[in-house]
Amino acid sequence: MLKYLVVYASETGNTKKIADEIFYALPSDSKEEINIRSWNGRHDAETYFIGYWVNRGTCSLEIIDLITSLHGKNIAFFGTCGMGNDPAYYRSMESIGKVWLPNDNVFLGSFFCQGSMPAPIRDRYEAMRGKVDDDLIDRMIAIFDEGQKHPDKQDLLKANVFTDTAIHRIPSEESYSRIRDII
Repeated sequence: MLKYLVVYASETGNTKKIADEIFYALPSDSKEEINIRSWNGRHDAETYFIGYWVNRGTCSLEIIDLITSLHGKNIAFFGTCGMGNDPAYYRSMESIGKVWLPNDNVFLGSFFCQGSMPAPIRDRYEAMRGKVDDDLIDRMIAIFDEGQKHPDKQDLLKANVFTDTAIHRIPSEESYSRIRDII
């Protein structure tokens, strides 16, 4: 069994950048990084860093399947989204994953940041001018344009700090024994 497993879903490469940073920040040789599409259930670890991108308010079914299959593990979430650079939105992204997380796992926290989106999405926003509130379209385009710069070096640094923080939240073996006695 590995000490750490970084599993991610990434459509545009944004979440993979964060996954790579988390992987490199992990202080062990007993670790692996894998795209969810290559994960076949043969990998197991004490601690999982699970990454996903948010599309229309949720994560992919592959990620949901992984999260629901884990029991008695340490779990941290990370990911990217195009339509937000807002702590409240990031908390809602964390909640998306926590809904699927069985109670016998230890949740270590989450890190989310903005990510770039493909150009055709901006074109769709532009095509909505005159059909919906133009002020809303302007805000959506401004968020899109800002997202093109992310994840940036600052985001990667924050992912690195998050990794260290999450690792320090892993309960000691003594704590695990007490948790198992309660469950």
